[in-house]
Amino acid sequence: MKVKIINNPSSGTQTLQKNLEIIVGRLILDNTLKEVDKVDTTIDFDYSSEVSKMKDENYDLLIIVGGDGTVNNVINAVAKNNIDVPLLILPAGTVNDLGKYLNLPTSIEGVCSIIRNNTVKEIDLCKVNDKYFINVAASGLLADIAIKTPVKSKTAFGSFAYYAQGIKEVPKQLFETLKFRFECDNEVLETEALLFLVLNSKSAGGFTNFAPKADIDDGLFDVCIIKKSYPLNTAGVFLKIFSGEHINDPNVVYLQTDNLKVDCLNKENLLIDVDGENGGTFPATFEIKKRALKVIVGCNDKEA
Repeated sequence: MKVKIINNPSSGTQTLQKNLEIIVGRLILDNTLKEVDKVDTTIDFDYSSEVSKMKDENYDLLIIVGGDGTVNNVINAVAKNNIDVPLLILPAGTVNDLGKYLNLPTSIEGVCSIIRNNTVKEIDLCKVNDKYFINVAASGLLADIAIKTPVKSKTAFGSFAYYAQGIKEVPKQLFETLKFRFECDNEVLETEALLFLVLNSKSAGGFTNFAPKADIDDGLFDVCIIKKSYPLNTAGVFLKIFSGEHINDPNVVYLQTDNLKVDCLNKENLLIDVDGENGGTFPATFEIKKRALKVIVGCNDKEA
């Protein structure tokens, strides 16, 4: 097997990155891997240029080592360069929503096992305007925390860095009024909302049940809109997210669709967070390509 590894050496606590040499060594010794090409990312790393090199090199697998942002950058490069090679995501970031949803390994033995088994699953590929994503796009209250949290803080403090940034942002945003217009399936909804998410998997922001009805290969977005309400009602909604019961709350709109347009009607340059990266501003058109991306999953993956 010929493998390319794109490794973010600064993601998360860097434990998995430090074990890469051991993992590759074991897989070469047992003849699972024949050729390995590893590249480390930098602040100004050109993902598109690096991935485009794979076109004529007959790779069997592309391994991504990093957090949700690193994965998003690679996914965009793969999609825009039409690379048809299975991907293995090794979650090494701060939150790793997609990694948790797919039950992807982080241990040496677990990673070696998943590469040896080489079980491929086709999942949906999502797009907002010209930006691809595979897990979640969001905007509104606290949706840009991943963008605003410094990389050094993520590395040193992990999830706590997000909580600390969130504490700073809540007073600025909680009483802000955002009016959105949603169009899907020939229907229009205009509402004041604190936050909305467009999900491909069930997990977002460390919550494993943000979209309890989601399947990553059903060709549908799961849209969760948390409407503007009294602070106590809003607190109740967020508590229900742990169990997935928030979708039945009167202050939440939850729907599934394969087409969606969104605009923010009262604030210019409001950012869209796309898998932890800057996804631009509104208006936004969402598209989904059913089972357009190949990924490696574990044999015990709940969705496999």
